[in-house]
Amino acid sequence: MADWNNDLGEALASGDPALMKAMLERVPKEVLEKALPYLATLAKSSARDGKLEESLSYYERLLQAVPDHAGWQAERARLLDKLERRASTQETPHVELPPAPRVSFDPALLEDPSMPASADAFRVDGLRQHLWRYSAQLSPRNAISRLGDPVWLAAWDEALAGCAGERVLFRGSELGVFALRALHHGAAHALCMETSAVDARIATGMVQKHFLGPWHARNGAAIAGWSEEERRASFDDFTSGIEIATAASAPAMAARGDCFVFPNIDHSLLGTGIVKALRQYAADGRGAPARVLPARARVFAMAVEWNYAGTDFALEPVNKLRWSMYPQALDLGPECWSALTEPVLAGEIDFEDFSEATWNVPLTVTTEGKVDAIVYWFELELGSARIGNAPGGPLRCIKPAIQYTDPIAVERGTALALRAHVGETRLHLRTEPAARLPRTRALPAWYVPMLADRARNAAFQAALAGQPATLVLDIGAGCGLLSMMAAQAGAAQVVGCEIDPAILAAGRELVARNGFAEQVVLVGKDCRKLKVPEDMPERADLAVFALFDCSLIGEGILHFLAYARDHLLTDKARFVPARARIRAMLVEHRIDRIWDIDANLLNPYQASSTFLNVDAATLDYRALSEPFDVFAFDFASAGPQPEDKLLSVPATASGTAGAVLFWFDLGMGEGDWLSNDPCAAQVPHWKQGLQYLPEARVDAGQTLPLVARHNGSALSFQWQPDVLPAQAFSRLPRCDPRGLAAGAELEQQTGSLLQHCMQNPDELAKVAQIAQRFAVDPAGYELDPTIAQRFASMFLN
Repeated sequence: MADWNNDLGEALASGDPALMKAMLERVPKEVLEKALPYLATLAKSSARDGKLEESLSYYERLLQAVPDHAGWQAERARLLDKLERRASTQETPHVELPPAPRVSFDPALLEDPSMPASADAFRVDGLRQHLWRYSAQLSPRNAISRLGDPVWLAAWDEALAGCAGERVLFRGSELGVFALRALHHGAAHALCMETSAVDARIATGMVQKHFLGPWHARNGAAIAGWSEEERRASFDDFTSGIEIATAASAPAMAARGDCFVFPNIDHSLLGTGIVKALRQYAADGRGAPARVLPARARVFAMAVEWNYAGTDFALEPVNKLRWSMYPQALDLGPECWSALTEPVLAGEIDFEDFSEATWNVPLTVTTEGKVDAIVYWFELELGSARIGNAPGGPLRCIKPAIQYTDPIAVERGTALALRAHVGETRLHLRTEPAARLPRTRALPAWYVPMLADRARNAAFQAALAGQPATLVLDIGAGCGLLSMMAAQAGAAQVVGCEIDPAILAAGRELVARNGFAEQVVLVGKDCRKLKVPEDMPERADLAVFALFDCSLIGEGILHFLAYARDHLLTDKARFVPARARIRAMLVEHRIDRIWDIDANLLNPYQASSTFLNVDAATLDYRALSEPFDVFAFDFASAGPQPEDKLLSVPATASGTAGAVLFWFDLGMGEGDWLSNDPCAAQVPHWKQGLQYLPEARVDAGQTLPLVARHNGSALSFQWQPDVLPAQAFSRLPRCDPRGLAAGAELEQQTGSLLQHCMQNPDELAKVAQIAQRFAVDPAGYELDPTIAQRFASMFLN
């Protein structure tokens, strides 16, 4: 589920026509085309239920895709007529929907996530199958991420070198790459038991391409005289050292192996199912394998306290929103947390002879404070190789894990009691006392890095310090950090608007705690719902905002500003930031070889039809152009009107142009810029965007023709049609077409499910109950942890 998938699901569930329209704009064209029948059904049902604005938003998006559809044009006209008549007569449609139940997360599930007896088995299995299909789609991307980490590859290369002469069984072969490397090191045979048909198909393609050249070299001209059956038999014999099957069919294919390899490890260690896979293998009648990679794991832990080193304001009320149903990968730097105890060895897990265990681990407190979470990490034994994911270590593809707890005050010299339960599908760390506070909403992943972003905060403080105002409007105020900065800079009054009730409540608490309750008012409304004088005593003379994603405009800031200028701001109002520009460069970003293996076939599975939010500092790319300007916005006048721009970009190097890397600069004041340029010395928390393009061979000095396009909230790039010669483009599809089709179908099903749940509170409560157990114990249901948690979070209030 990509970011636009999640946003679209939440938008459809909200019923807000403006939000729905904005999110539908972000759906890729090729995906939307497959979802048109679904949108048409939603349009009809919305009209039938009296949701005229909602229905109109659907029909407008349908007509953007198929402008000449007479039926949709007629329905749109009827809706416009009805809305006009309703406005003139002050008609209020009356549609009774039962109130949605309050969904919260009970931390008791962390200790016992078993499915209750009351859960309907058909509902559980249906939801599991739905999410398993999502998991299968995500699996190749996860494998490619691990294959892109040189530290991870080096350790596994050493481990696979120890497989010479062995029959090796791979429970996931990293899309065939690890199996081919094992054969390179002299393994007698490799059986790849892939999680899904998608992984098996990719691995088969990788293996066939790898062996095709040597097979031709061995048989030479004789191949031309063979029948198709003879060619196939010869090639099958040539590649008989490797077999590929899905995990479901593999048991019937192989005898007992010498070594069992499970490379699909994530930050939680057990949450991807290594122990369950080993037990399934043994249950097939072959007994335990003689050797397992990884063989053992040593687990370390320490207690930490949340902090926000990027600001001097007290932000502790936000801490109650820093939690998760599943241990999260610790992507946060030390500016967002601090250790209160020494790291300790919690225990060791032996995968070759696994048994469930409970470890009692005292954590010695070295710094007085309040424990908010436990960080844990591990060191894997891969034969003779050792690799670990300790905080600050070189391993990139697997971060440490962090598991929240309720706040626990500790004093230096005391010990915090920690109990770790090692089960078949999960490693659970429990503090004493254990977490007990119910939770209803969690912060998005980007929120805390934003609060702790020293560069961003300093730039806004400096810009506001030079612009004292009578009344400030903070658009998308969140927890009120920028509102307090404006008040601190001398604003007589600040009105901030925030639509997330949980963040709004935390914001009101921290505004009072920091002493700004008399100056700062936070309102729980969308900016476009604010009115003067109901919500603001008068029009504001300064607007401050930081509603930006990596594409600058994806959070809808141009729409909000257009409304604010018309209804909420004075004619001479000032803006912080005052202006912005989007910049970009063409890059080569592709996989060519991994070890001695041609890995070009993997490229369509790492690409996406929409742009990705990436950290360019960790991205393996090569610049093929100098940075160039794309769009510029003066926030005193810029609106959401669509805009296309033809670009002629000189290539500075020869290569395969296959992506646009882009970022933005914010004009904070006279000559002052805040930028997430990947080449900047200090990059703020906003990451960069990466838009994949069909790959084309280019030469240095060649002019490359691009089209940049935005519709007020969605940014995209593509090649100008029919300018580059057809022979310049790769014959390999940029994105997996089967994956796109499957993704569109899954999104349609998810949308229908959400709509059904919103209209049936009892069903919503039942689905939410099941989803939370999936999220806490994903390996127990053979689900990807990320997919399970994203799904469960859709049902939180």
